[in-house]
Amino acid sequence: MLVCLGIITSPHGIKGAVKIKTFTEKPENISLYGELVSGNESYQIDSISVIGDNLVIAAINGINSRNEAELLRNKKLYIEREKLPELDDEDEFYQSDLVGMEVRLENNELYGHVKSIHNFGSDDILEILVIDSQRSIMLSFTKEVFPNVNVKEKYIVLNMPEFIN
Repeated sequence: MLVCLGIITSPHGIKGAVKIKTFTEKPENISLYGELVSGNESYQIDSISVIGDNLVIAAINGINSRNEAELLRNKKLYIEREKLPELDDEDEFYQSDLVGMEVRLENNELYGHVKSIHNFGSDDILEILVIDSQRSIMLSFTKEVFPNVNVKEKYIVLNMPEFIN
């Protein structure tokens, strides 16, 4: 299974550097795991500078001009799940672990399954396939809406927001 660690958003400067929006806990961690893949291509990050909460400027091995960097725009960078470190705390999880999990209501009734995770710029959004209607809904992935994530038993608890009822 591949896990997306970031996306190249744009070139930076004239020497081939790129801006990367990271999905790692600390933005600088994107360079810790070795080669990242996108399709059939692999990329080695040589150096990074953190410029924001989830934004870095990176030099990628073999990319030496703005034109080469421009070709990488919107490429998602992945790593194999097995190459990521094991998590110490049972309350910790990788977002990719949520996909496919059961979504249960607070009374333990099965409501649906996590179809995917989206981020349109602010918070993460879970897309849930609802069992009864076979339609998808999207809910903000916050502690108020999803108070419990049970990684071991592969389910999350949904505190249904009032505007859905």
